[in-house]
Amino acid sequence: MKTLYFDLEHGYKTLGSKEHINSIFGYPVLSPSTWNQFQSIIGGIYKQEEKTVETKIGEGTIVHTEHIVMPKNGTIVNALIVDTFSELSKKYQRSLCDKNGTMKLQDWGKLKNKIDTALEFLTRVPGIVICTCHSKLQTMDDGGTKLLPYIDGSSKEDISKWFDFVFYSRTITNPSGKREYVWVTERNEMFDHAKDRTQLLPAQIPQNYQLVIEAATKKGFDGCKILIIGSPGSGKTYSLKTLNNEGGDTNENNHS
Repeated sequence: MKTLYFDLEHGYKTLGSKEHINSIFGYPVLSPSTWNQFQSIIGGIYKQEEKTVETKIGEGTIVHTEHIVMPKNGTIVNALIVDTFSELSKKYQRSLCDKNGTMKLQDWGKLKNKIDTALEFLTRVPGIVICTCHSKLQTMDDGGTKLLPYIDGSSKEDISKWFDFVFYSRTITNPSGKREYVWVTERNEMFDHAKDRTQLLPAQIPQNYQLVIEAATKKGFDGCKILIIGSPGSGKTYSLKTLNNEGGDTNENNHS
């Protein structure tokens, strides 16, 4: 599998050396330091095209245009990873701040629009798309709590709409005292964004992307778009090894 891995927080060492990642993913680690650098790299790999589609509706035919995203020059990309989207959004946010590190009121609208535009583009990329995201505990007016994606601005409220799968990464201790790394796939009041569009996965599964890919394939999905939300140390990065069978079948690491 050919995988593009954007490491935005220098967390690649969790997966091994850059040479090892290149060997298992098929491409070198990409580490843009600014929002503009990320856009430039993406623009050098992917292009947008218009495609005319004819759809039969009853006795008539509707002709419409679809905007598709595809790699340039026949480049093969089976999976695209952004680790983490929290930091990617921060990079754009920093570009809006003045010398005192503050944003003007109108800049919050720019931030929302830019994040939504980025998500809309990324989730049109063919194949597998994985975005990891830090979590933030929020206390509600009724005294309850829930975990939200750690993204500033209002995008954190509706980010899940772009993805087929939204999982929360957790670390639990089994009866023998060994830690297990799992994903919560089913929504409740705490895990507000969790979802599984295939409705095939249990409420909690091991951190293994092969299970997710298998579910998407059974449902006939054209690729799958996955968002992983969790705190540092909960397996967000290490679980990426399960994308490639050479990297292992399950996440049993004790680090982030």
